[in-house]
Amino acid sequence: MNLENKCFQIKRGINSNPAPMDNLRLELNSKSFLLLPYHHLELVKFEAGEGQDTLTLSFINRTVQITGKHLRDLALALQDRAVEFIRVLPALDRYVVLVGHESSVKTIEIEEKGERG
Repeated sequence: MNLENKCFQIKRGINSNPAPMDNLRLELNSKSFLLLPYHHLELVKFEAGEGQDTLTLSFINRTVQITGKHLRDLALALQDRAVEFIRVLPALDRYVVLVGHESSVKTIEIEEKGERG
């Protein structure tokens, strides 16, 4: 797994092993972010698709859906609570990822569970 990714960062501790975090930062755009506590994370579902992967993160009060390419490494890092942040890949950088196998995040959508109806 590439340790330096523009879409997410893994916290490294002693001997470069993943270090557990208390919160996950979701950077929605360059001007706002949301911090969600890992201890509220109930479920992470990874689904590989044709040309696009989907990650669904279910927290106590909200569901986060992340779409992109090659998101399996991101899902596995979430298992260790080692992801510091996730952000959408800037439009200018998207073409670079098309030719490689680096993880890229296209969208992050957040739904409050009280909004369902």
